[in-house]
Amino acid sequence: MSSGLHVVRAGLAVPAAPTLLFVHGSAADHTTWSIQLASRLAERFSLVAYDRRGGSVEEQAEDAAGLVDRPTIVVGSSFGAVVILELLRRRPGLVRGAVLIEPPMAASDDARAASADFMAEFDRLVETRGGPAAGEYFLRTVLGGAVFDRIPKAFQERSAAKWAEIRADSVALIAYRPRYAELRSIQTPVQLVGGEKSAPYFRPTLDALFASLPDARLEIIPGAGHMLHAEAHRKFGEVVTRFADDVRLR
Repeated sequence: MSSGLHVVRAGLAVPAAPTLLFVHGSAADHTTWSIQLASRLAERFSLVAYDRRGGSVEEQAEDAAGLVDRPTIVVGSSFGAVVILELLRRRPGLVRGAVLIEPPMAASDDARAASADFMAEFDRLVETRGGPAAGEYFLRTVLGGAVFDRIPKAFQERSAAKWAEIRADSVALIAYRPRYAELRSIQTPVQLVGGEKSAPYFRPTLDALFASLPDARLEIIPGAGHMLHAEAHRKFGEVVTRFADDVRLR
C-alpha cells in the first residue's frame, strides 16, 4: 500500500469481496464519496476511498496502483478520472473496469486542459484577494455559479480553502497529454458518465474518449451536473452496479 495516504474502507470485509476504489477530484477529499460509502454498494462490495496527495498525473496513478492488490473496479470523478485513465495505461492488469466521471482533459492532443487565461485569473485572485477567492473562482467555473450557490456555506469554504491543491491539479492537467491514439490499445471495459447539466466543455472529452476506447460505453445522467455522484447518487449507484455486474460476468 502507498505510504502517507489517508485511506477509508467500508462495505464487505471478506477477502473474496469485489472491490471498488474511489478517486476524488479537485477541491475535494475522500469525503466526496460519503454517500457511496454509506450506500447499498456497501452490501455488495468492499469500498475504498483515499485522499490524493498531489503530484503529476503519473505519480498519482502510481499512488492508486499501490492501493490495489488484485484486479479492481476503479471509479474516478473529474481529476480523479484522469488519474484512473493513466492507471489504465500504466497498470492495465490492476484494473478490471473503470468508471470515469467527466475527466477535465482536452478533447484533442493539440489543446490544453486549462487555458492560460484561467490560470492568469486564478493567480491574480490569489495575489489580490487570497487563495480561497481563487478556489471559489475555480468552483464557479467548473460547477456553475448557481450550483455553487446551492452548496452549504461550510462546504463552500472547505472546498475553496483547497486552492493550493486546485492549482497543483491544474498545473498537472496542463502538463498531461491524453494521447488519444494510444487509448485504442486499452481493452479494459470503461463506463463514461456525464451530467446533463454539466458545463458544456466536458462533453467533447467524453465523446473523444468514447470514440477512442475500444470497450467504452457512455451514459449521461438527466438533471445532474459535474458533481453527479452527489446530485444524482441513486442513479449513479445504479450505473456503477450495472457496470460492475457486467464486468464481473465476463
